[in-house]
Amino acid sequence: MNRILILCAVLVSTMSAVPLTYNNNAWYSGLDPYLVGKRENFMIQGVTVDAVKDANGFTGQFQAVLKFNYGGETPSIGNLSTINPYSFNSNGVTSMLHASDLFFKQSGVLRYGVPLVDHGGPGNINGKSVGIGVFDDGDLYQIANGIQTLTSTQFLTNGTNPSLFGNGRTVWLTSDSANPVAMQTGTTQITFNGLCTDNNNGCNQAEYTVTLNMNGAPIQGSAWYLFLAGISNGTITPYFTGSTCGNDLLDAAIPEPSTWLMLSCGLGAILFRARLRN
Repeated sequence: MNRILILCAVLVSTMSAVPLTYNNNAWYSGLDPYLVGKRENFMIQGVTVDAVKDANGFTGQFQAVLKFNYGGETPSIGNLSTINPYSFNSNGVTSMLHASDLFFKQSGVLRYGVPLVDHGGPGNINGKSVGIGVFDDGDLYQIANGIQTLTSTQFLTNGTNPSLFGNGRTVWLTSDSANPVAMQTGTTQITFNGLCTDNNNGCNQAEYTVTLNMNGAPIQGSAWYLFLAGISNGTITPYFTGSTCGNDLLDAAIPEPSTWLMLSCGLGAILFRARLRN
């Protein structure tokens, strides 16, 4: 049995990073109690993340692929900011909704954010300040040192019931600095897959695919290396809402691949030992 456990440890230490996919259980089903409006609007199919490895370890490349419905009616390929905002009307109150940022959690706390579109700068939305920082799409920012988050509640028009919009869900980055510093630069590529037209049965495909790519030197101990390691072992996980109203949420964690392997090996060793006794 000791030999089996040693072999497991060796396998875990030499495992290559593999893409991890996080699926939204509410996709297709409308189970999310905060989902308001057409069933296919704002639905998030899933997020796949990959800290790429080769025989020498991390290459420094990171990729995330998001599949979701925006809820807008004008198809567009390019930056999501070119899509017309979705006019959401509730009891005569209209909110203009835009795509949200992608966030990452660590130990249950939001630690990182990636804007899918350029945004920020002096100004306000619905009378609420959005800070003075300008964020570039595709860049990874650490939520620290003046870089903070805005919630769906802060985007609501006056008189709107927050409980209908995913009360308090994190949706955007903001900063009290005019030039927030990115931890790692990156790019986004956006593909339109086709509009959803079935209002009765929901949509069986994601209208939009957003591919995020970053590449930096994987220096051991650096903030970028620690981010890649967290993505690889599943301790850093994505958090994504469908729009600034916070409708439909993907917020899940899965056991890291090495944990699954160790559990499988441990179970195998127990069964092997039990068989020897018999």
